[in-house]
Amino acid sequence: MYLARPDTVISGRSINASRLEMGRILAREFPVDADLVIATPDSGTPAAIGYAQGSGIPYGQGLVKNAYVGRTFIQPTQLARQRGIRLKLNPLPEVIKDKRLVVVDDSIVRGNTQRALVKMLRDAGAKEVHIRISSPPVKWPCFFGIDFATRSELIANQKTVDEICESIGADSLGYISIDGMVEATRQNSHELCAACFDGKYPVDIRMAARHAGSDLELN
Repeated sequence: MYLARPDTVISGRSINASRLEMGRILAREFPVDADLVIATPDSGTPAAIGYAQGSGIPYGQGLVKNAYVGRTFIQPTQLARQRGIRLKLNPLPEVIKDKRLVVVDDSIVRGNTQRALVKMLRDAGAKEVHIRISSPPVKWPCFFGIDFATRSELIANQKTVDEICESIGADSLGYISIDGMVEATRQNSHELCAACFDGKYPVDIRMAARHAGSDLELN
């Protein structure tokens, strides 16, 4: 579901509909007084629209994405990731200046994107920056096709939500609950893999890690 196209349909439920509903549920679980909902494009856009619908806060385009920069969290080095973030996103000061912003994204892996983003938005004149994430905290590595960090690199494995909020410099931070995420998909929980959130892998992870050519790191 994470990498699926918006028009994909899984078990009769479209990916776009699920992502919109995640945003609505996120608004219900973590409301905030704000002036504008914006997305981290493009990954956070459907959930941001859903958050705006669920909260009644207007949705706007506060960030412009460079279409030629890919996913920064899978870059091999910290320097490459930081450069990628600066190239990838640009704020629209006329939209965000003096606004209390809700910024919606689909995940936090290491925290680099959100940390740089919060600073960028404040530098552009945002009054407040409230981060909302349409997935639960990512605490465990994935061995099933998504090449992201070892567990020691995952910020949610090292810090509480309040500590992550402080680390990225946001005014508040809220992640959708696992139950809320599952509700949005309208699937049975036992049919979904949530291992990167709860550590409950559907197969022997040591075998999966060897198959993926990865050094298993669980601590």
